[in-house]
Amino acid sequence: MPLNFALGGKTYAPTTVTITAAEIAAYAAASGDSNPRHAPGPDQVGSVVFPVVHGLPLLGVVTMDPELNVENPLMIVHGEQEIIHHRPTRPGDALVFTPSLVSVEDKGKGATFLARVTAATPDGNAVNEQSATIFVRGAGSGTERPATPRPAAPERAASFATFTRHVAVGMPAAYAAASGDHNPIHLDDAVARMVGLPGVINHGLGTLSLVTGGLVEHLAGGDPTRVRRLAVRFTDVVLPGSDVVTTTWRAGHGFDFDTTRPDGKTVITGTVEVE
Repeated sequence: MPLNFALGGKTYAPTTVTITAAEIAAYAAASGDSNPRHAPGPDQVGSVVFPVVHGLPLLGVVTMDPELNVENPLMIVHGEQEIIHHRPTRPGDALVFTPSLVSVEDKGKGATFLARVTAATPDGNAVNEQSATIFVRGAGSGTERPATPRPAAPERAASFATFTRHVAVGMPAAYAAASGDHNPIHLDDAVARMVGLPGVINHGLGTLSLVTGGLVEHLAGGDPTRVRRLAVRFTDVVLPGSDVVTTTWRAGHGFDFDTTRPDGKTVITGTVEVE
């Protein structure tokens, strides 16, 4: 059944959460991010991708809305993610998270929807916002859509920084525990193979969190509070036990970056804006 293409613009009930030092530290540890700013202490702040800990359950509320018509969650693919920070997240913050469904689009054989979660203080001051573009296989109208030409790759100067990160074999289980994302394709080989994957794959956001720790180290002088915006597209899967290599380039708004796996395929492409 196709998604409900008329449902865009729907807002869901907000929820209030108090951020803890323990969850900030646990998320960083599960992400392979050893930045000392994420350890408990007077200067502790959440990592750049930490907002997803409370955003993911609310994105789940949107995804499982019966009116949206996502019949099989195993058919969803996380296509894009954007996180904007208005200020750092700190332990003790009481934050009001509000989810919304921004838009739903027919892509022919599949469909996409854009979900957003904003976080603000109880008196309405914005703290961060996160948006996810989700592709649902088999949920389109079935009508062939003209292919959208991809823009030509930008001309780039010499790379600014390149670094390698290792995706630990146990990362999917650790990341599931810290993030709350227990999608079985990241935990159960049989389920992963059932949907056409080579086996358990790493969480896309887990790989992104691992990579973002390197971006902070190399582009922001180790200070995660300098990162104001992170926007990425997930383009392929990453297997636990492998390395990923990230290359960065200066761009007018900050830095562009690509992350590749050992066979040379790009798995993440994105932009990071640093203050």
